[in-house]
Formats: sequence, structure tokens, C-alpha cells
Amino acid sequence: MAYAVGAALVLGVLAQLPPLVLLSSPAGLLQDGTFGTHSLCYDFTVSLQPAPGQQWCTVQAQVDRKTFLSYNCGVDKVKTLSALGEEVNATVTWQEQNTALRDMGQMLRQQLADIKAENPRARGLNTLEGRMSCQLKSHGSTNGSWQIGFNGQMWLHFNSHNRRWTEVHPGSDWMKKIWQNDREVTEFLHKSSKGDCRAWLEKFLVQRKAELEPTGPSSNSPKTVFHKFIAIMCISLALSLWIIDLI
Repeated sequence: MAYAVGAALVLGVLAQLPPLVLLSSPAGLLQDGTFGTHSLCYDFTVSLQPAPGQQWCTVQAQVDRKTFLSYNCGVDKVKTLSALGEEVNATVTWQEQNTALRDMGQMLRQQLADIKAENPRARGLNTLEGRMSCQLKSHGSTNGSWQIGFNGQMWLHFNSHNRRWTEVHPGSDWMKKIWQNDREVTEFLHKSSKGDCRAWLEKFLVQRKAELEPTGPSSNSPKTVFHKFIAIMCISLALSLWIIDLI
């Protein structure tokens, strides 16, 4: 009986509190959407002899697995694929990126040309696909990597942390040796995924945080803190009455 009366009283008090108090995020969870692990990746497709109507290099950019724009390295043209892409395309950060991405595309294309010229087994490889990605975790650590493939199939994985190459496609050991023995290319891939990619992701998240900053009252304002205190006390009272009923 005491529990039923107390529960009704508690529900009545909670009903008078703002919904924001009851649904507010726990400590450490930001309202701006930047909590947790975030990722940024660029999918390159390069060709030595593109088909009519195709370009020698295209790049698709994704943040948190959402594609937001496509970049044509050959004509230096950006195609936005979402509202987010339009916002990013207008930033100084993107203007810094397109030159770097073009350089990466040229490096990959030259690598494909050299491999085809020096290795008979690579004669049938017409396109090279590369995925550069980086992750920024909530505690500040970062990961970077590259995946390298040919003709639509992934062959190799490069871990930027330890500069280690791993076979993904069976029988690609010969290709792995070509890439890991090229110190200049390995260093380029390391710096681009651990340096450039990370810097772009951090700038992107800073901008995103500013755009999504809530305009309503702060969750730490005196009024909000008082409402949270009342909610906690009401819930504690309900639990106490429930325990008394059980006894």
C-alpha cells in the first residue's frame, strides 16, 4: 500500500520535470555527436587507360561510414553527395585536402604503372583500388591503415602503426614483397594515413561540434541541476517504499 501511494506521488513529480532532464545524456556523452570512435576514409580508384567517359582517378570520401562527397582527381572537380558534403566542400579544410588527394592518386597510378612494367604477372591488372582510413577514439588514440587492391579485389592491408603489410588475397605474396620493399611508398602511405587523415578528421570533428552545439539551456545550469536532483530523490524514494513493502 505504501509503495502504491509513493509511486503515484513520484510519478506526479516526475511528470512536472522537463523531458530534457529525464532524457539527458550520461556523463561523458556529448550532445554534439562527437562522442566515441569516429572514422574517416577515402576510396581511390585509379586506371592507366580509363574507358571513354571515365577518369583516371576518382575518390569517394566517407565519415563514420557515410559517403558525403566524390572527388575527380583528373579535373579537380568535387561532387557533393549529401548536405554534409556541401558543408565540407565549402571549408578551408577541404581545399587543403583536394591537392593532397590528387598527389595520392598520382602516386598510386605511378605505382600501378611500375608494377605492370616490371612484372609479367601484373599484365592483366588494369585498375588499382586503395582505401586510406583513420580512426579517432574517444580517449584520443588513433589508428591508420591502407588497403590495396586490383581489378575490384582487395589484395593487401597496410598497418600504419607498425608499417606492416599483410596478405588479404591468397597468392598475393609476390605483390606484398613489391610494396613492402619500396620504403619511399611505405613512408608515404604511413604519413598520409597517420598524419594527413588524422588531421583532417580532427578538423572535421571540431567544425561538426561547432555546428551541432545545442542552442538550448546548458545541462549544467543551476535550474537543470536542481531538476536532476529532484528526479534522483524521487526515484530513491520510490525504491525505498518498495523495499519497505517487501519487508
